Amino acid sequence: MSTVKIGEILIHIDNVSRNYLDKKILKNISCDIYINDFFCIIGRNGVGKSTLLKIICGLIKPCAGSVFINNKNINSFSKKELSRKIAFLPQYVDTSVSFIVSEFIMFGRCPYMNVFKIPSSYDYTTVNKIMDFLQINNLANRRIYELSDGEKQKILIAQVLVQGTDIIILDEPVSHLDIGNQNNILKILKNLNSEYNKTIVLTLHDLNAASEFCNKILLMENDGSVCQYGTPEKVINYKNIEKIYKTTVIVRTNPISNKPYVIPIK
Repeated sequence: MSTVKIGEILIHIDNVSRNYLDKKILKNISCDIYINDFFCIIGRNGVGKSTLLKIICGLIKPCAGSVFINNKNINSFSKKELSRKIAFLPQYVDTSVSFIVSEFIMFGRCPYMNVFKIPSSYDYTTVNKIMDFLQINNLANRRIYELSDGEKQKILIAQVLVQGTDIIILDEPVSHLDIGNQNNILKILKNLNSEYNKTIVLTLHDLNAASEFCNKILLMENDGSVCQYGTPEKVINYKNIEKIYKTTVIVRTNPISNKPYVIPIK
């Protein structure tokens, strides 16, 4: 694990915009993500959350603006350099494949392999350590398609973790899971953030999960711009939520965590 300096800006998003055909998907997005942030992007469907994640990862380019990692424009990184800095889990991954779990996880080590893509002893050790950490050793020889949704999501996260990056970006990692598996996955990510100093950036639809687990939230306007950016206490209030989601809510304080809690009302 690399040495990190908590509290320094890690990702700087500078006035980023993105168009698709004649429609502006993202509009002048600016914010900073700090080392060791657990950073969540929220907003209604179609406002550009996934597009913003892909721009941060360097998978697509903005029409205007720039993204910097450690004060370096991401356009100046090679694909291999960027893959050693950022691991990305998209919203949709084909898990109907017949790969053995351990083989599938090993794909995450590709940025460190030679041209022949032959795993080293260190690659095998890394995969085993991550399976130990996620307590999925019992799944090592199973086929991906045989697993439950919760197990599949752990395997996908394992593949991301073996990439060995300090930045982990996930697009709706719990959207298709029941509340138990959802909480389990978010606890794993929180542990990576708090105990292993991983900077986590993700999108969530569950506002209360975002409030409970994340220390910073970016709430997007319906036109693809920034509505509010900051702590859950700053962002999650009834005015913001009613404005963006067009529904009536009450926002209370969770008596256990002291975080904002959204209650929809008729």
